[in-house]
Amino acid sequence: MNRYPRYALTIFVAALTILLPGLAIYIAATFDPNAYKPQIIQLVKEKKQRELKLDGDIKLTFFPRLGAEIGGLSLSEYQSDVEFASAENILVSLAFLPLLRKQLELDEITITGLKANLIRFTDGHTNIDDLLVKSEKPEQFKFNIGHILAEKSTLVFRDEASQKQYIFDDLNLKADQIDTASSSMNDVIRSKLELAFRMNQPEQPEIDLANQLTFDLMLDAEKQYYAVSGLNLESTGTINGINHLVINSTGDLSARFAAGVAAGEFIVSSLTLGIAGTGGGNNFDIRFDAPRLSLNGEKVTSDRIIAVLKIISAGGNTNGNFSLSGVNGTISDFKSSVLTVEMESQKKESIVKAMLASPLAGSATAQQLALPDLAITIDAGGSGIADGLHGDLRGSASLDGLAQNVQVQFNGKLGGSDIKGNLEASSLTQPVLSFLVDIGQLDLDRFLAPQQKQQGTEKFTKKMASTKRVDEPIDLSLFDDLEDFKIQGSIRIGALKAANVTSSGVKLDIRTGQYRDPH
Repeated sequence: MNRYPRYALTIFVAALTILLPGLAIYIAATFDPNAYKPQIIQLVKEKKQRELKLDGDIKLTFFPRLGAEIGGLSLSEYQSDVEFASAENILVSLAFLPLLRKQLELDEITITGLKANLIRFTDGHTNIDDLLVKSEKPEQFKFNIGHILAEKSTLVFRDEASQKQYIFDDLNLKADQIDTASSSMNDVIRSKLELAFRMNQPEQPEIDLANQLTFDLMLDAEKQYYAVSGLNLESTGTINGINHLVINSTGDLSARFAAGVAAGEFIVSSLTLGIAGTGGGNNFDIRFDAPRLSLNGEKVTSDRIIAVLKIISAGGNTNGNFSLSGVNGTISDFKSSVLTVEMESQKKESIVKAMLASPLAGSATAQQLALPDLAITIDAGGSGIADGLHGDLRGSASLDGLAQNVQVQFNGKLGGSDIKGNLEASSLTQPVLSFLVDIGQLDLDRFLAPQQKQQGTEKFTKKMASTKRVDEPIDLSLFDDLEDFKIQGSIRIGALKAANVTSSGVKLDIRTGQYRDPH
């Protein structure tokens, strides 16, 4: 290599090393960015019709990066003096060389003490819609942000349609761009995010959750494509009387709205969800797995969905397994070939096992679910059920969310006797249960241990002797725990055997709560 070009390059680099610091010192000494505050404020007012306040100083930084630091600024709502957002301090660092290519590459944005108010109005639009409108004029500079850091921030979200307000405080965000070269070429944003915040609701002080999320984010605004991969969520706290709540979730999500929101595509894959906590004196643990869920316009598809339930209490334990085969159809009409539920409950020395299976049909728009062909198997045993109990039932069930109504019809064999009935629950927020059950014959003695049969004979005989009407309700201690529930119904028994006494045409009227006869 010729030594003269090499010397020239060395001299050029040395000159830059000497001149650039000198130039920076000269600019810092002669240029005052605070003198341009009025022009900046006026520009924001003209372009965005919002009031910008710059109460703090604007300081230029040259080392280690070119940038500016702004303290004490706030921005108003659109065409209003009401404050929309404020920040204690904002530091912006620029990369110098991309400026020569008309690319504004921000090495870092650090925001401290951000406070923002996000509002969704009753018609669906928000108070930031004007800030998200893309300019029709071609941008002279292309933006590329490498690192974003937000600390000690607070976001208040108010939904005017539901009249609810949520506060996200102690919010800390860290975003680092990945695949920088590709992003700067095609305007696709790829970032690795870490987000932590505490969520509460002033109207419901029992809601208090600390949340941590990490995920990779991809945004392609031109193609209206958004993706979250490697999601890892952990939430701890209290919500609606559930204490020591722990929520864990992982998965991948993507959404594409190139043809509009109505014809958009939304995909969830490898989704796992775990919820554990304490409520009502019980410890519970719920696990949910969905390998793939897809919503493409109106079309809905999913692979098999599995859920596992565990409840531990002082009185006993309950375990459940739920499985839903692939779902296909539309939002207004979807079906699954089979839903299966297996439950096992153990209380003291008694154990009850039940299995349910049925096809499932439903409509998300009408808020309806139906189990048209129910098959139920029940097995119970324990010291209180000497010979055990077995049942095979068939029937159907339906839920109407809009009408707040659940209906169940069944018939089959239970304990060796024919049985049929129907149940209806209304007002799902404060359930009211009504039922009518017909049993061909019922032998209560078969559920008692031998030593209990003789003890029960005298009590039952005295009770029957004092009964003035054959249809007088009998006080059964079985329902003592249902005092706080609104239940009314009748059980009609063709032949009832109890304490070696057989009665026919027995009717048991069962009422709890407000339906119980005070006399």
